[in-house]
Parts: sequence; C-alpha cells; structure tokens
Amino acid sequence: MTAFVDRALESAGLRDVLDARRAPPLPEAMMERLRAADLLMLGALADRIRRDEVGDEVRIYIGEPPAPDALTTVLPEIGSDVTGLELLRQVAFARVTAATAMRVRIDWTRCGMELAQVALGFGADELCGLITSKAGMLISSDELLGIGKKSRRESARLVKQRELADCVRRSGRIPVVVGLEGVAEDALHPFVQDSP
Repeated sequence: MTAFVDRALESAGLRDVLDARRAPPLPEAMMERLRAADLLMLGALADRIRRDEVGDEVRIYIGEPPAPDALTTVLPEIGSDVTGLELLRQVAFARVTAATAMRVRIDWTRCGMELAQVALGFGADELCGLITSKAGMLISSDELLGIGKKSRRESARLVKQRELADCVRRSGRIPVVVGLEGVAEDALHPFVQDSP
C-alpha cells in the first residue's frame, strides 16, 4: 500500500512535502500548496506521516482525557463551527505541519462518532469523548443492553466501548483504551487496555 500512496503523492505534487517533514519547518510555499491540495491527497499524506511517526495505535480516552500538552492538538476546537470536510482538512493539516510525533486527538463529543472515525484516516491518532446513547444522553453506569442472539444483558457502557474499539480495529489500527478503572480485564477482551 505504501508504494501506491507514494505514487499518488508524487502525482499530486506532494511527495516533496513528505521528504521536507524530515527537516522542519516546512517552507511557506509548501504550506500554501497544502492549503490548496485535494482533501483526499492531503489526507493520504497525513495518514502516511501518522503511520511513520506514531504508528498504528489509537489511544481512546473514555470520559475526561488528560489535559493536552505541547505535543497534543485537540480538534475540533471548543466552540468551533466547522463542517465535516473542514474538520478533516484541519486534522490532516495539523498532522502534516505540526511537530514530529505530535498527537492529534479528536473529541467525538464535539463532532460525532462517525466523523471522529473518519478522521483516523486523515492523520488522527487519539479519540476522546463521552459514551452516550444514540439520542445523545449520557449512559449511566447501571444501564444494561441486550446483546447477542440470546439477548443476554450487559453493561451499556461496556458494549459501547467494545463497539468503539471494534471500529478502530476494523480500520486496521490497534485500539488502546484508557480510563477504564474498575472494569475486569476479561470483560474488555478483545480490548487492549492501558493505564492513564
């Protein structure tokens, strides 16, 4: 897949940006080309940089994530009113122009879970947010859902967390769920769990 992406970046005139990432900062002329670049090609470039610099792990913060530091960008910004395509461009642009190994975190509470998942293909490597129902209501710790053919009842929060990790896994990435204190390790399987 890398050779295909490299050829596509070459055709789009963005291969030199990938090379220039190794000796930052990017020249202003390249920044202008990035602002005008096709969104899908910008996303491919950003995802290639993400893979090279931070790997395939996606850290998932359930609930309140740690405060961002100098190497973390959180999108969308609080109070931001960007469209989905504008957010994807911001994510890709942040990955391409930021410091090496910068973490790009998407808050699905602000933009929606579906858009947050798409952002993973545009260079994002962290997800954070609250576990809610489809109606947007917070799921209480004692709420149960019926799952499986025999409709056994299980914690709704745990079911939602598994769904989230499965979505990350289906994208070819490795979920690392953070912030699940008090949950038995066997209940998380097949989650990858990490301590905060």
